[in-house]
Amino acid sequence: MQVSMGMYILASKKIDNSEFERRMTEHAKWLKNSEEGERADFHDIDLSELDLSGRDFSYADMRGVNLMNSNLAGANLSYANLWEADLHNANLKGATVDGTIFMSANLTRAVLDECKGESTRFSLVCMWECSIKNAYLKKASFFDSKICDCDFSGSNLERAFFVGADFDDSVFENTWLCDAFLDSADRTYWTNFANSDMTGVSALGVDFNPANLKGVKGLYRPSFCPEEGSFIAWKKCRDGKIVKLLIPEHAERKGYSIDSCRASEAVVLEIYDKEGNSVDEAVSRLDPDFKYTKGKTVVPKPLDPNKNGDVTGVYFVLSRADAEAIRDLKDSEEDD
Repeated sequence: MQVSMGMYILASKKIDNSEFERRMTEHAKWLKNSEEGERADFHDIDLSELDLSGRDFSYADMRGVNLMNSNLAGANLSYANLWEADLHNANLKGATVDGTIFMSANLTRAVLDECKGESTRFSLVCMWECSIKNAYLKKASFFDSKICDCDFSGSNLERAFFVGADFDDSVFENTWLCDAFLDSADRTYWTNFANSDMTGVSALGVDFNPANLKGVKGLYRPSFCPEEGSFIAWKKCRDGKIVKLLIPEHAERKGYSIDSCRASEAVVLEIYDKEGNSVDEAVSRLDPDFKYTKGKTVVPKPLDPNKNGDVTGVYFVLSRADAEAIRDLKDSEEDD
């Protein structure tokens, strides 16, 4: 039998202590000699609330296992398969997690302080309010995971893969993030990276708050728009209209990805409708009250960075073709 808890299905199939110990004894034999004993199978078994500290679960089949509130401190989980396991509020302090599969698992409020392992797979996991301090997780994958309100302080995350992850309100102070991949990570603006080594980090499409980068080493972010001088830019407005802009020399500009270029002001040179005819006015895709008028200078409305992130500015792309390729959607996420 399984019990539903939110989006997770909790395993409720119990085994008694003698059966648990029998499986662990057979597993220990199998680890020494694969022709003896039997690999531990805890697939969809309820092991919640148990003291499993220091036990050797390496290579065990633990898919869908219920480990809520369990004590796994110092346990060996190397190469174990915990796909879709529930580890809510579990204690994995000091656990060994070389190659461990946590894909699609629930790790909310789990403690992974001082855990150690390489190439651990945390892809697609929910890790809200996790503590992962002073851990060694080189080359770990957090692809598309929810790691909100997590604390990674002091951890070694060299070459870790965070592409598409949600970082909201997490802490990476004094972490080793060299050569990590943060491309397209979400809500990084509210994440604290103070005093971390970010040499070689790839962060395309990522929005950082400068206040949260104090003492950071090595972070290089290539600019995708001209840093000096005036230049021509383009944007798409409502009804498929294309606006040709002049970004003046004195305008502040920023853009750490092809899709994030913005300027503090712009002069409207031309406006074209879908048929390519010249028109006098266009309306912002996001704000129906923000208009672009031919011959006028536009200045964006100020936004609260604490609420919206670092998004203030006239959004633009660098070619007409790029502007035309943007879909005609009124609910676009672009901002002026």
